[in-house]
Amino acid sequence: MKVAVRVPNWLGDIAFNLPMVRALSHKYYVTIITKTPFRELFHGLETITFSSNNELYRIHVSLKGTFDYYIVTPISFSSAFAAFLTASKVRVGFSFDFRDFLLTKRIRIPEDWKKRHTTETYFLLYQDLISEKEIKFNIEIPEEYKATGENTLKSLGLITRRYVSCAPFAQFGNAKEWHTPYFIELANLLKQHDVKLVILGSKDDFTRSLKLEHENIVNLTGKTSLWDAIYITKNSIAFIGNDSGLTHMAALAGSNTIAIFGPTPPSWTRPLGPSVQVIKKDLPCAPCEMRQCPLKTKECMKLIKPEDVFELLRQFL
Repeated sequence: MKVAVRVPNWLGDIAFNLPMVRALSHKYYVTIITKTPFRELFHGLETITFSSNNELYRIHVSLKGTFDYYIVTPISFSSAFAAFLTASKVRVGFSFDFRDFLLTKRIRIPEDWKKRHTTETYFLLYQDLISEKEIKFNIEIPEEYKATGENTLKSLGLITRRYVSCAPFAQFGNAKEWHTPYFIELANLLKQHDVKLVILGSKDDFTRSLKLEHENIVNLTGKTSLWDAIYITKNSIAFIGNDSGLTHMAALAGSNTIAIFGPTPPSWTRPLGPSVQVIKKDLPCAPCEMRQCPLKTKECMKLIKPEDVFELLRQFL
């Protein structure tokens, strides 16, 4: 059976779907539909990419009759309409946004979806094709990216140096981001133990990353592929991040992950992996789930001090 999966547009949500996609690919011929920047994450799978909705629609018209089963993970109207254009016999997606007529099987989003882990909700879209026991919440870094990641570390003199990796930025909104000056303070604490701090992020984050110049910080923001960044987190002493995509990918890859939470609830989006610790402060206003702090103070993130994070790092030093 030929199965198409239209994956989400956010790296974190892709991370939650990736183990399910891999399990699916062990049983069926799977084609991934994804935005262009995420193509490399589906290494070894047939992948179709797009950059705009118009391109998405044009591609799907040409795919008419190709798939037997189409899983629509986003809740957007455009994603369901694209699936409809393929005339796939089965088109499964969440009932949302006046798009039910485009789907042959509609899944109601549970009323308590924000009180359960996101993977539980996404699994409802896959449940007819795979079982929960077939899903392994881990990822393997492809060999070619292990090689390029190692070369990056060698070029920076980090192959024999101890370092902590981190991702200070979040695409969804800066409410999730740890207080920027704290990374400088953390770099000073790590320097006392001869440990470097390596910053990772996308090209869109590069300008902001310049605020983090420090003699003990290596700034790789926008300078690596996604898999290279994941390899760098896996080979670090530990990884520090907020509730964002690279944090979830690092956790799945087996990095010693310290996740800093504030405006989002860990019960909903906790990173999944063998070595994950969540640090948060309980405030009356948290979790607010807002992109920008409504109080403009970001207290839920500022109250988590560099010393708090360093204490969690001690076990790995």
